[in-house]
Amino acid sequence: MAKHHFLVVGSNAREHAIARKLKESELCATLSCFAATNNPGIKAECDHFTVGDILDGAAVAKFAREVNATIAVVGPEGPLEAGVADALWAIGVKCVGPKQHLAQLESSKAFTRDLLIKNGIGACPKYKVATSLDECRRFFAALPPLGYVVKADGLCGGKGVKVGGEHLLTDDESLAFCAELLAAGGDSPRVVLEEKLIGQEFSLMSFCDGEACAHIPPIQDHKRAHEGDKGPNTGGMGTYSGANRTLPFLAHADIAHAQAINEAVGRALRRTCGEPYKGILYGGFMATARGVYVIEYNARLGDPEAMNALALLDSDFGAICEGIADGSLATVDVRFSNLASCCVYAVPDGYPAAGVKGAPIDLSALTPEQHRTLYFASVDERVGGELVTCGSRAIGSCVCAPTLDEASALATAPLAAMKGALWFRRDIGTEGPVRSRVGSMIAHRRAAPRPGCVKLAVLGSTRGSALQPVLEAIASGELNACIELVVSNKRDAPILARAEGHGLRSAHLPAPKDCSREDYDRALSVLLEASGAQLILAVGWMRILSPWFTARWERRILNVHPSLLPDFGGGMDLAVHEAVLASGAARSGATIHYIDETVDGGEIVMQEAVAVGAGETAASLKAKVQPLEGKLFVHAIQRLQRNQQLLPAPIGAPPPPVGAPLAHASADAGADGDGDGRSPITYAQAGVDIDAGDELVQRIKPACKRTHRPGCHGAVGGFGGLFDLQAAGYSPTALLCAGTDGVGTKLMIAQAAGFHDGIGIDLVAMCVNDLVVQGAEPLFFLDYFATGKLSVDAGVAIVSSIAKGCEEAGCALIGGETAEMPGMYGPGHYDLAGFAVGAVERRDVLPRLEQMSAGDVLIGVASSGIHSNGYSLVRKLVFDVSGLTWGGPAPWEAKAMSVSASLLTPTKIYVKSCLPLVKEGMVKGMAHITGGGLLENIPRSLPDSLAASIELGTWPLPPVFAWLAKTGRLDTRELARTFNCGIGMVLVTAPSNAQHVLDSMARAGEVCYAIGTLMPRGETPVVLNNKDAWGLN
Repeated sequence: MAKHHFLVVGSNAREHAIARKLKESELCATLSCFAATNNPGIKAECDHFTVGDILDGAAVAKFAREVNATIAVVGPEGPLEAGVADALWAIGVKCVGPKQHLAQLESSKAFTRDLLIKNGIGACPKYKVATSLDECRRFFAALPPLGYVVKADGLCGGKGVKVGGEHLLTDDESLAFCAELLAAGGDSPRVVLEEKLIGQEFSLMSFCDGEACAHIPPIQDHKRAHEGDKGPNTGGMGTYSGANRTLPFLAHADIAHAQAINEAVGRALRRTCGEPYKGILYGGFMATARGVYVIEYNARLGDPEAMNALALLDSDFGAICEGIADGSLATVDVRFSNLASCCVYAVPDGYPAAGVKGAPIDLSALTPEQHRTLYFASVDERVGGELVTCGSRAIGSCVCAPTLDEASALATAPLAAMKGALWFRRDIGTEGPVRSRVGSMIAHRRAAPRPGCVKLAVLGSTRGSALQPVLEAIASGELNACIELVVSNKRDAPILARAEGHGLRSAHLPAPKDCSREDYDRALSVLLEASGAQLILAVGWMRILSPWFTARWERRILNVHPSLLPDFGGGMDLAVHEAVLASGAARSGATIHYIDETVDGGEIVMQEAVAVGAGETAASLKAKVQPLEGKLFVHAIQRLQRNQQLLPAPIGAPPPPVGAPLAHASADAGADGDGDGRSPITYAQAGVDIDAGDELVQRIKPACKRTHRPGCHGAVGGFGGLFDLQAAGYSPTALLCAGTDGVGTKLMIAQAAGFHDGIGIDLVAMCVNDLVVQGAEPLFFLDYFATGKLSVDAGVAIVSSIAKGCEEAGCALIGGETAEMPGMYGPGHYDLAGFAVGAVERRDVLPRLEQMSAGDVLIGVASSGIHSNGYSLVRKLVFDVSGLTWGGPAPWEAKAMSVSASLLTPTKIYVKSCLPLVKEGMVKGMAHITGGGLLENIPRSLPDSLAASIELGTWPLPPVFAWLAKTGRLDTRELARTFNCGIGMVLVTAPSNAQHVLDSMARAGEVCYAIGTLMPRGETPVVLNNKDAWGLN
């Protein structure tokens, strides 16, 4: 085994963690450090240590030669931007850390955004690289008030990013900051503007050798200086990661998506820069209700994230560095612990504004074990060994433990034992901030509910520990549910504090003296029904429910019992586990069941077992069973959703209590009636919300207004739309051309995934593309949107995307119909139809069948994907046959993209690229490739005497179609008569005009191919040549 002389560049806690981990490596012969400051912690780990200018590549290289370094690990971003890695490689020292042009990933935000878009990686918010204040103004105006982030393009030491509504309180203030950044750019002024995202940030770092990636568990930072996430921003007061390599608000699909993005970025850097990226890919991500987005990229380990990452690492870090440098990372066994981790920084008094310098730090009270948790950052050592502060973050403490609470307590204990002018946040990784962050994600998802979201209520009398996995599954999006109310019969029940910590509505419903069980339950039912809950979770509910209640909420109450029912029913808590042990049973577990009048005898929904070990006690068996309970709640709800076994909430108001009054719970019963005890039944109670409809109209007006063009009259919300044909520039003899279409079962994917932002573009495209093939310019569009229950947010997203499609097509959205029809459509379901009207001068009408002849060239225009046809087959192959999930990575995509995001790629609109050619007389006909694929649509634009001869292989078959063909065992002909196969539009042109058509389309941004010619018709109207080109037959 060849050993290495490792060199660390940098001098903060991150580099201390790197140095310590390298020193532990079996591959470490010697360890050296080129530091910016004297760091006694790093110095103690090293064989050779020097202080110098870490931005001076020549100086670093000189030291590397002196210590015979073979592999260098560069910690901070500054040396990477300065080209230190280039200087080291130039003298034969391998480097973990990218070269200067690859380090643009961090040093230029504009470079990174463009890299993501140009390589089809996506996951970007709306953004603009602006070079003038006018561009900034326009970008701000296109977003909600202060709904943006302003970023300096280059490195600014964490001071180049300001968020609208937090650091920037007016557009004028934002423009002033933009002007400051533009002025700082000198001859190349630019500022990066981005849409503000709402969600939870997290970091996912990956070791990368340019080909392979090995992923570090996700970590979350605490930027705010003070407890409760208050105070000014800092470089990071601490970080944590959850047990089992996750975070409580992330779904496994979110983590897989972030990992796939990092991998795609590594490949994109190699394509763009021409050589492999060797180092750390640090993706800063935002988990939102719409999915995972990239916030930023760094080109090195984070600080403090490096301490968590390396503490969790169960593999030889030296071997990993060797694999990165040699391009052999795929052969290295990279493993991380399943423990939780917590890192907390101690900082000097006055930090972050002006941290005190030179203040002594006394570590004498720490145990040897506590010393090993410490990583030195901005500290120095005086003669005699006294440690002193240097003004910034001083010492980090990082610990791994089975639970986050334990890790947090162990990480803060050494800091509490220190003496000196230091302070630290005591809440990093504790329940308070974690609950707050989980609660914020729950609130974001509640604000943008997905179709089929189940409304839950919770009854609890104790801690409610089994509720926590449910909350985290809702926050991560793995469970499509929202909790409407948490009720306890005990004022001091910890479950109420848990609800409050997560921002949930809660209520204490005491039982008055002499109140019967049924009377209490009737009052309880009033609260639950007012919340709109469909399903109740009994989480440690210490009251027996009355037969009246269980009948009213039949098959709507789930309880968890700590045994494998029907065995050991009737008991509670430790008594159940004692009974299991007394029986000698080899197994126990947990059961989710419906509550009925028999309490524990209701129908079993789901169970999970654990083995009863030798020497087991009731307490140890409880510790085994309890973690199953919350997980089972999640799985049970998911199963009920999947099998469509969820019932609606009880219908009709429950009778008020007949015994002791519970006025606060029953005050609404019979109120506002007409004297006979009955309340008036309104249109809203019948399921039609007129106010919601009015709100939708008001919110979509700006989007509709943006589509107006010459010829428009009237306003949105009237009885109809008017259009002046002559004002649009058409002669009195022009013809009108009308078309109508829908989106098909692609809607089902949008509804299930909860993504409505592109489906309206599909609707417009399906209509206007059918107009342009007849030579017509789309002038105006109307939509029909029908749903069982109007969600204003979903409606705004849908209609806004319709407006966006109209903008792309150059037509006006002059009206539409929103129909709310309870009972016609299920929860979250809707249907869309579109109607487009265009105009065409008689001389421009297509197809010109009489002008077509054998030898005419067929120009294929690339599609954006599947478009909007064939989705019944797509859904069967993707979900039924292959078992893929909405949020999982799409296996056909080289770039990082979820299945739902890939399948919901909007249909391409070809109007603006094709119309100029129509007006020039350059095309004889066009075919929009929709249902029926190439084989059924091309003949619709040809005379009976001619056929299309298509040369397969003249354009690449997109991977999604190859995947569908392989999964469905489709041959070439079946694929071509079902899907567009990568060609969304086909143009017929004379051979002499073919090059002009190709050039014109290319200038319009289209990708085109000469895919065949016309020939005399034989037996079939379309002949496919070179059928082996796609490798399907």
